[in-house]
Amino acid sequence: MMFMGERRVAFADRREQMGYTQESFGRAVGVEFSTVGRWERGELTPQPYRRPRIAQVLKVSLAELEVLLSPSRRARSLELTTSPRYTPSLDDALSALEAVALVDNGADTKPGMRVFEGRLPAQAVRAWRFGVEHFDMPTTGAPTSVRDIDEIKATTTALDRLDRQFGGDYCRGLAVKYLTSRVLPTLRRPASDSVRRELFQASAVLAEVIGYMAYDSQFHRLAQHYFVHSLRLAKEAGNPAYGSFVFATMSHQALYLDRPDQALALARAAQETASSSSVAAVKTEAAMLEATASAALGDHRGSTEALRRGEKSYDHHGSADETPYWIAHWDDAVFASFASSAWLDLGDVRAAEPYLQLLADRAQGQVRREVFAAGQRAKAALLEQDVERCVHYGTMAAKAAAAANSKRSHHIVRDLLSQLEGHRQLRPVRELTETVVTLLPSEAP
Repeated sequence: MMFMGERRVAFADRREQMGYTQESFGRAVGVEFSTVGRWERGELTPQPYRRPRIAQVLKVSLAELEVLLSPSRRARSLELTTSPRYTPSLDDALSALEAVALVDNGADTKPGMRVFEGRLPAQAVRAWRFGVEHFDMPTTGAPTSVRDIDEIKATTTALDRLDRQFGGDYCRGLAVKYLTSRVLPTLRRPASDSVRRELFQASAVLAEVIGYMAYDSQFHRLAQHYFVHSLRLAKEAGNPAYGSFVFATMSHQALYLDRPDQALALARAAQETASSSSVAAVKTEAAMLEATASAALGDHRGSTEALRRGEKSYDHHGSADETPYWIAHWDDAVFASFASSAWLDLGDVRAAEPYLQLLADRAQGQVRREVFAAGQRAKAALLEQDVERCVHYGTMAAKAAAAANSKRSHHIVRDLLSQLEGHRQLRPVRELTETVVTLLPSEAP
């Protein structure tokens, strides 16, 4: 039953996502805008005869509309597809993460999953810096043990390795099932303070890994949900270094989606969060993302200054007593990928060259790296107006991408073809296009 005054946030979010004001939505479904307001405030419920038209306008099924109209936690399964948000309530965060995972199982059919939520970065940064978190989660069952934590770490590490080797579409479903069936129930069991912190840290890593898989699969809003809940879990674990790492991941996604201003803000949040950390790699990644975002914004001075900071920080990489398992992948090739991107965006192929070579040498065995390395080489060649060499590396990228369960890798090839649009009359470019049509038909022009 709907209680008077209980707002239908999910319903209002969906209406906004579809681009309607209350007035224009009312016109579309045949009611006054004041009626729409009363629906959203919970003062009225749409009559059954109106619901097919409402569902049609919102582009949801009737069953999904029922969820949108519900004030219960069931509504989150659709609300979360439109409005990822950092919440101070741990109980709400875990319920939301569960709902996200349930939506993820049918992500291909859910509206809005591929759309980046531009309001999230600023809200997440503010909430992380200034919010007051609440441990308001009831616990039940047998106490959590260190063995449970070791299992989550080992499983997450294996899933992360598979993702890096084959791409985000390879095992996300398996990772999501593990999260829902094993990890989330464990989080609601009692534990000592020290075990609880380690448990939430391990769970934060799993959420970030799944988010990266979703990002790689081009489900950008879905990825944002996982990232913001990973942040909340890291806060519960009391680990600002990992919070910095998640902000850096969010910055990486924003850069990919051509949101350099938001990427820069997130990179700076990552640096601020990592300022007291002894993990050199998180400081380095934050600086390198600032360099890349600044380069994309045309800020040559800001980019080169951030590059120098990143280089200085990376000199200390590995000097700490122990590198956390969640950043063990950070190596020379990761550094080179950021440095090459920044220098190429600044138009300096000569400065990028040593990093391009290092990236190519270290890309073997990780399919996304192979595609990215070849794509960077192609970009450098195009900057030097060497179309034939660009096509050569573009062909390498296409062949590597054909073996990747990674839509992001496929799109690198598509974007390269777009950059070659002005050279389509040349035979090598036509041949590359034919190769892409054969190997990656979904990315062909």
